[in-house]
Amino acid sequence: MEYFRQRFNDDLNSNGPVDVAGFTWESAEVFKTMAEHDYEATFTVYVQDQIQQAKERVAEFLDENGCLDRFRTLTARKQNGQILPFIGAGMSIASGYRPWGAFLLSLLPDAPQIKADVEAMLTRGDYEEAAQLVHDTLGPGVLAEEINNQLGRHRPNAAGPVCLLPSLFQNEVLTTNFDYVLTHIYIGAANPFSNEFCGQRLREARQRLGNEPHCLLRLHGEADAQDGRVLTQAEYDAAYNGGVTLTGILGALIGTRSLLFMGSSLQSDRTYSALCDIRAQNADAPVRHYAFLPCPVENDRAARRAFLAEAEIHPIYYPADDHDQHTEDLLITLMEGGLDE
Repeated sequence: MEYFRQRFNDDLNSNGPVDVAGFTWESAEVFKTMAEHDYEATFTVYVQDQIQQAKERVAEFLDENGCLDRFRTLTARKQNGQILPFIGAGMSIASGYRPWGAFLLSLLPDAPQIKADVEAMLTRGDYEEAAQLVHDTLGPGVLAEEINNQLGRHRPNAAGPVCLLPSLFQNEVLTTNFDYVLTHIYIGAANPFSNEFCGQRLREARQRLGNEPHCLLRLHGEADAQDGRVLTQAEYDAAYNGGVTLTGILGALIGTRSLLFMGSSLQSDRTYSALCDIRAQNADAPVRHYAFLPCPVENDRAARRAFLAEAEIHPIYYPADDHDQHTEDLLITLMEGGLDE
């Protein structure tokens, strides 16, 4: 698995460089050049060891968190092609991108007078209102330029467990992210999306996915195009009007499949509200959704579970100490067919 190649080389290079007659080479380069077959054989063993360690860690923390059976159910639905990945901003952090709250706050050196208000809104989870205030204060042109600068296609960096997704999901991928991390990693995996739908074009996606299912569905738009962007409160209101609702769009895209949320905080936002509406519309037999989430403190687990259940989202908890490592372990285990009974 090429995902581990750089890590393998870094481990080899930790032995130190090779110096000969004033020339220096990295250990991995020397090993590959002088004994390529042995290098690849050692790499294969290394990958298998990494996979086994990942599965052992997952089995341990899922058992401790009481989520082992739920993960097995998710695995079965994945093997049956019934999982639709939903990628949030947390999956882009390893690639050098800020979470949404930090992104908005990074825009305020020129508007310090609203910093306290924006921080208070973010603390309450009022992201649309915070974005609206930043938009109205800085102006639409400034906000659009900053989004392009920080999240635009010209930034090709992609790192972390998000790079495992092309090995797991070859059809639709849903995202609320403006950045192009998913675009870049699928191109890098020689499996580029056949189309990307965002803004008004999401309304036509359901009809076209039957012929070209390998698509990226951008619920909130993209960084390089202000048209179709959904970030501020006014943009939400403009995008979903005239009978078109996020509930309707999500319901049409999901069908009978389960969403798997990764990198999403899953607070009380419009996506959560839409899923609550979908659950209410299908109360007799709702489709269950899943989420990889950091485990809350013990006293908060019951309230968190009840909140998520309103949207028919069922958490698969991992320890809160290392998001990237535990998400990587979960994705590798899912890719390997799950855990034995």
